[in-house]
Amino acid sequence: MRIHRNAVAGAAVLAAVVALAPTTAATPASGVTVEPLTQVDVSAFSPFASLPSKFTFRRITIAPGGTLGWHYHDGTVLAVITAGQVTRYETDCVPTTYSVGEGLSETVGPDHVHVGRNLGTEPAELYVAYLNLANEPLFVDAPAPDCP
Repeated sequence: MRIHRNAVAGAAVLAAVVALAPTTAATPASGVTVEPLTQVDVSAFSPFASLPSKFTFRRITIAPGGTLGWHYHDGTVLAVITAGQVTRYETDCVPTTYSVGEGLSETVGPDHVHVGRNLGTEPAELYVAYLNLANEPLFVDAPAPDCP
């Protein structure tokens, strides 16, 4: 009986520590409109071989001053800018600005957190293609590093 009480007490202490531990909040998107264009099961054609996979294509508009929020991708992402400009920051805090007609790709994984922002005065528009495993989200929100 003593072991059971100790286990219950230990679990209660652990739950309290977890509940009171400081957490780092993700940085949500703002000023962003997403228009889904298509999503297709590409399992038969996927480089992931026998794993269920999906191809998703979206149009994303970022209002002036808007942000996609800090995030990363578990799958392949390719984009092209069709209006305005998008400035991307990675964890090195160095801005890279993409203009109309320029394309970009995102490096995969949680070690490659980044944000896209519209620092201009007109809406920015980009078309984005995602290739993911079927059960993966298109992006994962992440805490902001110490960047502007």
